[in-house]
Amino acid sequence: MKILKKLIFAVCLLFLLTAGCIFYAFRIEPFRISVNTFAMGAEESSAEPVKIVQISDIHIKEDFTYKNLEKIVERCNRLSPDFVVFTGDLYDNYAKYSDDSRIISELKKLHAEYGKIAIWGNRDYGGGAVRKYQEIMELSGFTLLKNESMFITTKNGKKIQFTGLDDSLLGQPSMPDMTGTDAADFKILLTHEPDSVLTFPDSGHPLILSGHSHGGQVRIPFLPFVNERAVAATSLSSKYSGGMYRVGEEGKQKLYVNTGLGTTHISARFGVVPEITVFEIYI
Repeated sequence: MKILKKLIFAVCLLFLLTAGCIFYAFRIEPFRISVNTFAMGAEESSAEPVKIVQISDIHIKEDFTYKNLEKIVERCNRLSPDFVVFTGDLYDNYAKYSDDSRIISELKKLHAEYGKIAIWGNRDYGGGAVRKYQEIMELSGFTLLKNESMFITTKNGKKIQFTGLDDSLLGQPSMPDMTGTDAADFKILLTHEPDSVLTFPDSGHPLILSGHSHGGQVRIPFLPFVNERAVAATSLSSKYSGGMYRVGEEGKQKLYVNTGLGTTHISARFGVVPEITVFEIYI
């Protein structure tokens, strides 16, 4: 009888733990926001760093609406960014759910001292989004880059170069002419799918920012095969799935894979908290 009671208790406990994990994965973690900060460059410099805030993979849909975007915008603004960069995937499936006017209204509230820059993701092409994405981002105050570079000079005379590539799955990415870019004090490459850096080795950008992978959305301790399957579900992110990597022949370039703010496929996250990334660049 005692053994039976223990067994029943263990089964009940397992059921409660499982139910609790499922509730957390669907109702809590997807709506959290973590802020990860990295310093780069000559940190001994007496000058104030240039602060770049990266957001990615918002995936607006029925269960992640402008109200959730409002929280993201508020959190970004509290960071007082010099630049905001968005590395693609605004909507999850534009054909199924869109809310352009309210999304534009919220994105307009994002404040950056020198500018807001965006690139194309695969979801910005699919579901009919290709017809509206550029208009949405431009009305929201973003400069949308597609295989092109732009230069912005800060108040202390430092020239920052942003190069944005087209999406690698549904677009036609190519590196723009880099003639004359030696004048830049710091160069940043933006590409939605992280594994696409293998196509553009040693591009000369010390920092590469991407997204797309969501870190697999699910990372269960001690079950690496589950995590590998989760990451494998996303094309062009199997080699670089989340976090900071050294890339290029000599490892001089740093690739950061932002694990995103929204969800896709399933509206759940477990062990991969939605992320805003801050890069403090000392130049």
